[in-house]
Parts: sequence; structure tokens; C-alpha cells
Amino acid sequence: MTTTTEEERAVSLAQNAAESVKAGKFSDAARFLREASTIAPGHPKVKAGWLALKEEEEKSPLIEICRNWVKSQDEQEGERALRLVKGQSLSNRTVENAMGILMEFKGEDDTLDEVTGELLNHQGAQMLLVRALQERPTETYYQLFERGDDSIDGLLRVLLNRSAWPSDAAFIQGHRDSFMLSLAMMMEEALEHPERAMKGVARLLAAHAEHLKGIIDADSFDVILASLDIRLPNSLRSQATLATIKLLELAPDTAQNLISKFVTNRVQLPTADGLIVAFSAAAAIFPITVSVAAALFLTEGFISSLVPMVQSKKSQKLEQASLELISAACVDKTCREAINRHCRMWLEDIVAAATDKKRANLAALILVKLGDEKPSEGPQIVFPNKVDQDDLISRFKSMVVSSETSSKQDSVEGLAYASLQPKVREELANDHKFLLRLISTMGDPETPKSVLFGGLTIFVNLTTYLPIQSEEEKRMAQLKAYANTTKSSEPDPLENESAVTARCQKVLDAGIVPLLVSSSKRASPSVLSQMLHILLSLSKLKSHRGLMAQQGAVKLLLQIWDHIHAEEHPHASSYNSNSNRSAAQSLSRILISINPSHVFSTASAVPSSSAIRPLIFLLDPDQGSSHWQLHAFEALLALTNLASMDEETQNNIIRLAFDKVCDDLLLSQNTLIRRASAELICNLMASPKCVEKFADGSKRATQRLHILLVMADVEDAKTRSAAGGALAMLLGWDLAVEQVLKQEKGVEFLLGLCKDESEDIRHRGVVCVRSIVGAPGEIGKKGKDAMKARGGVEVFKEVLKGSRRQEVVQIAVETLKILLG
Repeated sequence: MTTTTEEERAVSLAQNAAESVKAGKFSDAARFLREASTIAPGHPKVKAGWLALKEEEEKSPLIEICRNWVKSQDEQEGERALRLVKGQSLSNRTVENAMGILMEFKGEDDTLDEVTGELLNHQGAQMLLVRALQERPTETYYQLFERGDDSIDGLLRVLLNRSAWPSDAAFIQGHRDSFMLSLAMMMEEALEHPERAMKGVARLLAAHAEHLKGIIDADSFDVILASLDIRLPNSLRSQATLATIKLLELAPDTAQNLISKFVTNRVQLPTADGLIVAFSAAAAIFPITVSVAAALFLTEGFISSLVPMVQSKKSQKLEQASLELISAACVDKTCREAINRHCRMWLEDIVAAATDKKRANLAALILVKLGDEKPSEGPQIVFPNKVDQDDLISRFKSMVVSSETSSKQDSVEGLAYASLQPKVREELANDHKFLLRLISTMGDPETPKSVLFGGLTIFVNLTTYLPIQSEEEKRMAQLKAYANTTKSSEPDPLENESAVTARCQKVLDAGIVPLLVSSSKRASPSVLSQMLHILLSLSKLKSHRGLMAQQGAVKLLLQIWDHIHAEEHPHASSYNSNSNRSAAQSLSRILISINPSHVFSTASAVPSSSAIRPLIFLLDPDQGSSHWQLHAFEALLALTNLASMDEETQNNIIRLAFDKVCDDLLLSQNTLIRRASAELICNLMASPKCVEKFADGSKRATQRLHILLVMADVEDAKTRSAAGGALAMLLGWDLAVEQVLKQEKGVEFLLGLCKDESEDIRHRGVVCVRSIVGAPGEIGKKGKDAMKARGGVEVFKEVLKGSRRQEVVQIAVETLKILLG
């Protein structure tokens, strides 16, 4: 039976529904009425609400407009329909009816395509399309294919939405039908918009390759590989690349055999057209499966005959495809050696002639990649005769600075390779105009992702410090050098710390951090890893950190950390293994050197708690770094700074990190870690939750209190000072005074602070003793007796003799009066 309160709730929901109906928000109205129906299904107002909603839905102008549009095919009717659909709240019934009417519209129409894409965001239209795909898959697919890109995108959304399908079997069959239809489309001659069909192939393979086994044969694979042709649009080639990757994952042996046959058949009977297709496919395959592509490239006689074969065809597109293939092959050392022997003179001729900027730029890029590799010194590039290294660097820089876009990708990639050399890094860093232009180019949303990746690679190279070596690592390097009977080479002066720091300053001044912030939303895991590398290098110098925080580096680092650790992230394994540590370490460095309240304010909407977990990550010696103690020290300093903010932040740190800090790190053999742990506990002691950890009378709290008292007597003055500060705050609580008096040597430790040479530490000591002897009732009496029994009067007389600070003298006088009273 419905209670009065429940009935009132149902009536209120019905009224909300009525208001939503008037506002045209039918889906909101239905939600209110569904809830009301669960409370009072028979209530008259609820029933009336459902009737009103149904009547209004049937009155929707969208239905009539769609009917008129289909009959007249008037563009104005289409625009009216689009306005009613775009971003509007529509009922499932209205959407389903509108979609059903528009399925009668034949042919290609931009507005119809956009309206269809919008409708397919709604459940009603999706359900109708699912039924159509089950009943007449071929007709439905062709109709949406012809309609346009938005319609195909909508179709793919429905195909990948399991909740729209009545069963797993229907879901899988929908994939297989649409996949076969997409492949069939790709096999049609002179097909318009082949990228639509390839999008279907690639996305279905990417999402549910296991549903598509047994469908692809050699002819199907040939169609996909042929779509890698450099003469085709990038939109088609990128989808074909994705499909190839997924096919190699699905059936690697079969796919590799088919790729080999595809390429070799066209090379054995060479025509310009066939070679362009073969070279394009092989170039695309190299980054995906180097071993397979390299085996093809190194087939006996291929590389030695490549240049004469290409020259004999007199085809510019073939020359371009050949250069693309050679550039891709440079990823393999053996391939590079073969290219250097058989193709170098041809490449130099192309660069020197410069008859085509794009091909000349690509040939120059290959020459950079062919530089002799000496691990200790980086690539050393030697360009005899026609091509000089400085000329190539100047060429690449001028292409980046210019407004021309066609060769910018190759130029950036060339500089990324060349900047492995210290000399080139220094040249690029000193060219402020170049840095500004490169950052501007990378920040353009229209810039290809490859340019962003290449540009970030340049900045990684400009800002990378030589790794810090422990004494043990230095000795091992020397032993290895002796074993190889070679002298361990000294690093280039342009790689020493001062040189790298100067380059970091120039990169920071050029505006790299705002670029990283603005580009992070469209960044892949590999790009985010590069960003982290740059931020880590920039944060090394204390003077950089304030500007970095001001420009959004802290928020960016936290976003990347969350991105890496998001459970639903599909590419978590794509991140570099050092990404966690780089993000956390950069964050800790910045948070050491700034006022955290400027970053974690109400206006910024970034809670201070979001920074705690990354910092705690650095406290674990198992996190993989040989220098974890340095990282842990920095993290503790950052947490100490955070703990100065407010009680909420302190409590979050206590909840997440207290046991690690107090039970492990405070007992570390490393003086810096022990000191930083004590300083953190001192700041946390402002929270009652921290006081409770030392003073609740439990066995564990008693042990912690003993450790804190011991820290007040260690050799390191800064650790004594931090422990004394923590005790001074702790003893402001009567319960803590009682627990200290129970400690066997608690009073001695506090009197020891009062005898310290440091005035600051003596100050902390006298505050502690004042709290002990001034406690109320029986506790204070016990404290006073304990202090007198252990020579407290004499200690405080010495404090008065030796202290010059007014606040110390004043507290000491008060304490002595109590002791003598």
C-alpha cells in the first residue's frame, strides 16, 4: 500500500514530467514517469502524465517535417529537420518513426547524412537499424554507404553497441555481414569513397576480430594491401594500415605469407604501377612487422637492382614510393647497411638536384638516418661530395620555419634524427625563431600526429640529461671499458649538466609547456610518454618549477597519471615502463618548490588529494629505479609541502601514506629520507588523526611514540628539529603527555632537546617540557615530579643562561616557576 509520503513523491515526479513535456524534453519526462510508476502506478496523475507524453510525442513536428522532406526532397525541410534533431532531447518513439521515414529517402545528400548520423545516437533509431540489418543486410548497408560518412559512422556505432542487439548470435552475425559487405565494396572497380568501406573493415577488425575468422582470403587481403598505395588519400591508407595491423595480430603466419606473395609477385613482373603498390605496402608494413619486411627488402638482388629498376621506369610516383620504402627500411640496421652501399649516391643526387622538394627532403631524411652509429657518441653523419651535413640541417630548419606544409613532416623527422648529435641539439636550441615556429606548427590542430611526435622527439633530445650513475655503476663502466681494451670515452661537453640546463631554459622560454597542455587531449600513449620525459628534464632546475606550475604542468601531470591508471584504459600497456616514475617525479619536484595552495585552489578545481598517490608511488623501493632513495626523498618533501595546506589534505596523506612513512621510512638508514619523514610527520601533527596515531595508548602507537622520541636524539640536527617540532605539537594534547610519561626515557629525550646547541631545537624542547609540567590535574603533577627527578630544574637554569631568544627565555621562565613552585 502506498504511503502518503510515497504518494506525494509520485505526484511531484508527475509534475516534473509535465514541465519536461512542456519544455519538449520528452526523454526527461519519461524518466520521471518511470520512477513515479514504480511508486504509484495507478495514481491518476501518473496515468495522465503518460497520456500527455504520448500525445505530445505524436505531435512532434519532426515526423511531419521528415515526411514532407522525403516527398519533396526540399533542402529547407532538411535544414528544419536537422535543427530539430541536433543536440535535442527526443523520445525513442519519435526517433524511431523519423528514422523509419528517412530510410525511404534514396541517394546521397549531405543534410540527410548529417540527420541520419544524429538520429543514430538515439536508442530508438539504433533498434530500428538493427532490425533492418537483420532482415535485409545488403540493402541497408548499401543505402547508408551511399548516404555518407556520418551514416556509415552511425552504422558502425550500432554494430559495436552490444546493448542494441537482441542476442550474442545476432550481434556476431551483424559483424560478419557488414564486414563481408565492406570487403565486397572494396573490390568494386572505380568505387567512390572507398575509405568508408575500409573504415568498416578496420573498425570491425579492431573491435571484434574474433567474430570474423574464416572470412578473409588472399583476394581480400590483396584489396587491403593495395589500399596502402601512396597515391591514395591518407584517410583510406590509415584505415588500411589499421586493418593490416589487426590481420597480423589475428593470424600472423597467414598474414605474413600473404604480404610476401603480394610484394614479390609485383616485383618479379615489374610495372611502374605494380611497383608503386608493392613498395607502398612494404613501407607501411615495416613499422608493423620489421622482421617480415626486412626479409623481403634483403631478398637477394632486390636492393642492388632497386635504383636501376626505378630509374628505368621514369616515374616520379615510383621514385616517391621507393624513397618511402627506403626510409621505412632504415629502422633495421642490416637494411641501412645495404642502402648505404647501393643507394647512397642516388640519394645524394636527388638532394643535390632538388628538382622536387618533397622527394629531395625525403632523400635528405634518409641520408640522416644512414649516419654511422657509434653508441658512445650518437649518430655521426658524414656527407661526402654533394651533400654537407650543415646544408641538410639548414634545409630542414628552413622547411619548418616556412609556411610550406608539404615537406614539413619529413623535415621534422630529419631533425629528430639529427638532434641525436649534441652539436645539432645546441644549434637548434640557440635558434629561438625555429623553436617558436616548431611549437606553433605542433600546436595546430590540423597538424598531422606524426609531426607532433617528431617535434616532441626533438624536444626530448634537446632536454635530456645524461643518466646519473651511482659509484657502483661508474666502477662497472670502467671495468667494462678495460675488458674491451678501450678507454671509456668522456661525454661531449655539450651533454654536461650546465649545457643541458641552458637548453632546457631556452625550450621553456619558447613556450613548450603550454603546447604540451594543449596537445595532451589528442595524444597517444607514446606521445604522452614523450611529454613526461620533457617535463621531467625541465623540472630538474628549481627556478623552472614555478613557471611550469603557472603554465599548467601540475594539472597535466595529474591528468596523465590518471590516464595511465584508468582501469578502463585500453592501451595501458602502451606506456613506457618509466612513465609512472617520470610523472610522479616531475610532480614531486614541482610541488617541493611552489606554494601548493596556488595550484590546488577552489578555482582550479584540482583537489590536493589527486597528487598524493603519485607521490606515494615514489616511496616504494620496488618501483624499479636504482635511484629510488633520491626519488623517495623528493616525494617526502612534496608531501610535507602539501601537508602545510589544510586538515583535509593532512588526513588524506595520513590515510594513504602514514604507515609507510612512520613504520618504514622514519627508520631508514638514509639520513635524508629519515629527516624528510620526520618533517612530514611534524606537518601532519596539526591533524588530530595524526595525534591519535601516537597517543591512543595502543601497542603500535606506543612503539611509534618511542621512535619519534628517539629521532629527537639522532646526530642529524634537522631530523632532531623536525622530531622536536612534532613532539611540541603532539604534547599540546593531555592524552599525549600521559603517554610520553609512560615511556621509559621519554622525559630524558625531551630534556635532551632543551640542552641542544641549536636555539631552534632548544625552543622546541622547552615547549615540550612546558606542556608536560603544565598539564592539568594528576598528569601535570606526574610530569612535574618526573622532570624534577631527572634534573629538569638544572637543565632549565642552563637554558636561561645560554639562550638569547626572547620566546625561549619566556617559556623557560614559566616552566622553571612551575618546577620550583
